[in-house]
Amino acid sequence: MKKSTIIYCLALISLFVSCSNFKDKTEVSKDDSLKAAKLAPKPVYDGIYRVEGDSVVIPSFEIEVELSPKAEAKIEKDKESIIVSASFSGIPIDPNSPNMQEWAEGGIAGKEIELMGQRVARFENIKVKKSTLDSVTGKDLELLINVYTGRRTNPDNLLDCGILSEKMAKVQNKKFVLKAKLIYGE
Repeated sequence: MKKSTIIYCLALISLFVSCSNFKDKTEVSKDDSLKAAKLAPKPVYDGIYRVEGDSVVIPSFEIEVELSPKAEAKIEKDKESIIVSASFSGIPIDPNSPNMQEWAEGGIAGKEIELMGQRVARFENIKVKKSTLDSVTGKDLELLINVYTGRRTNPDNLLDCGILSEKMAKVQNKKFVLKAKLIYGE
């Protein structure tokens, strides 16, 4: 009887140890779950924007300013900067919304990049609250790009530059070239 009790106890201990080892092998470590989270694709909102918390991130794009030779010489000589201004807008679902006045007739976000010596502005990591985007019709925001001088050395804008007015779906992850010349003296 003693021998069978010992065998029974050993069997129970063996079963207990094997179950506990099995459990350890199937648990996912914190490092593994962090790796999985990094590899998981980010949620996409309306096919255009990446979701980050309660915000959406507007896709990156680039604007290259191509100056005429005279404009290039004047900008360099005067050590003037060039501003590339991006405005994002949409049509509010409720035109009587208090946001209408805050957004200046549908403007949702904006960003300016000042260029000194370079001619390419990269717009990236621009965030908009998801609730703001939800309050406009058609989530494909309109982008308007304007280019002008930074007025560091001259109180007036020196450049006559084309604009870009396009939907974000057509702009995302692309580069556009806007040609500029001097307003006077070209």
